[in-house]
Amino acid sequence: MQMSYKKRAVNIGFGVGIGFIVVGLLMVWFAPAAWSGWATFAVVVGIVAALVGFVFAVVPARDQR
Repeated sequence: MQMSYKKRAVNIGFGVGIGFIVVGLLMVWFAPAAWSGWATFAVVVGIVAALVGFVFAVVPARDQR
């Protein structure tokens, strides 16, 4: 993976992950109780996306070996 693609993947992974986690937590606090399933789904998707960003951050780029 080239360095520019790696940086883009890490930024998108962390950005989308944090965004979904924040949206899910806001839904838990402010949305009606019927939306709790969607809030849980948003938080789980956020955690998975952030983990994908973390994995891309850990794997060395082709230029850095």
